[in-house]
Amino acid sequence: MSWSRIRAIYRKDMRDAFRDSRVLTALLFPLALGLVYSFIFPDEIANTQKIKVGIVSSTPTRLTSVIPREAGRTVDLTFVTVKGEAELDRDVQSEEVDIGLVIPADFDADVRAGLSPVLTTVLPSSPTLSGDVAVALLNRSVEALAGQPPAARIERRSLPPETGGDTAVIDALGARTQFILVATLMLLAMIAVYAVPTVLVEETEKKTMDALTLIASTTDVIAAKALFGIGLSVVGVPVLFIITRADPAAPVPLAAAVVLSALVLVGIGLLTTRVFRTQQQVNTWSGVVMLVILAPAFTIGLSAPAIVNRILWLLPSVHTFRLIANAFAGRTLYPGEWLSVGVLIAWALGAYGVLWWSLARREDF
Repeated sequence: MSWSRIRAIYRKDMRDAFRDSRVLTALLFPLALGLVYSFIFPDEIANTQKIKVGIVSSTPTRLTSVIPREAGRTVDLTFVTVKGEAELDRDVQSEEVDIGLVIPADFDADVRAGLSPVLTTVLPSSPTLSGDVAVALLNRSVEALAGQPPAARIERRSLPPETGGDTAVIDALGARTQFILVATLMLLAMIAVYAVPTVLVEETEKKTMDALTLIASTTDVIAAKALFGIGLSVVGVPVLFIITRADPAAPVPLAAAVVLSALVLVGIGLLTTRVFRTQQQVNTWSGVVMLVILAPAFTIGLSAPAIVNRILWLLPSVHTFRLIANAFAGRTLYPGEWLSVGVLIAWALGAYGVLWWSLARREDF
C-alpha cells in the first residue's frame, strides 16, 4: 500500500467532486433540508413551554394558582382534574397529560404549619423537558404557598416503560433531534451509495480507471475511494449540524459513530459498483439501496411486526441510528453500544473484503 498514491487519488477525486453537479446534489440535498427545517421549526426551548398537568386532590388547594405565578410567561400551564391515581397513571402513560400531581388532603394547611406533607409527581417512563420544568416549578411554588422552605417533600414516581422502546426514545429525543438523526443518516447514505459510485462509474466509463490501475494497486484504489467518501462525510455532517443548530451531549462518541458508519456505508457503496456499471444504473438503483439504508429512520416508533424488526436489526444503519441517538442524548437510550460497534465493524470487514476479492479476480474495475 502506497500512501502517496492514495493521497494523489484522493485529492483528484475531491477536486472532481466539487465540479460535478451530481455529487454536489448528493451533498446539498440533505443540507438544504436542514436549512429549510431551521427556518420552519424554531428552537424547542426558546418558545413558550406548554405543560399539561393532571391533578388528583381530595380537598381544595391553592397550589394550582400559585404555580402559574411562579412560572411566568415562559410556561403555559393547563391543569386537568383526574378522579384517581390509576386514571392519572393511564393519562401520563398515554400522554394525555405531561405530568401527574397527587396532592394529599389538607395540603395547604399542612405546608403552612410546617408539617412537610408528601407531594407526589407522576412522570412518564422517559424523562421529558416538560416534566423537568414542572418539577422545578413545584419546588418554588410550594415554598411560595408556605412562605418558608422546606415546605413539603416532593417525591418523583416514574412509570414503567411501555412495550415498544422506540416510542420512548422518540419522546426522550424530541422533534428537533429526531430530524437531525434522519438528516444525518440521509447525508451519509447519499454520499455512500450515490456520490462515491458516481465518481467511480464515471472513471470506469471514461477509461481513466485504467490509468489508475497502472500506477496503483487494487488496495490503493479501494483505500483512496473509501477515504474520499469518508472525507465528504466528515465535512458534510458538521455543516449539517451547524445548519440545524444541533447540540449533541456527547460530541466525541458522536464523531466516532459518524466516521465508523461512513466507513461502512462507503464500503457498501463501492461494492454496488460491481453491479451498477453505468451512470444510468446508478441513477436508477441507488435510490433503492438508499431506501433500505434509511428504513430504520422511517420505521422508528412504528409498531412493526417482530420479523421486520429482526431483519432491520441486521442492517448497519440501525446501529448507526442507535449510536448517534445515544450520543445526542448523552445517555443510553439504546443498550448494547459495543454490540452495535461490533456489527458495524463486521459489516466493514465484510464489504471491503468482498470488494477486494472481487477486484483482485478481475483486472477491470
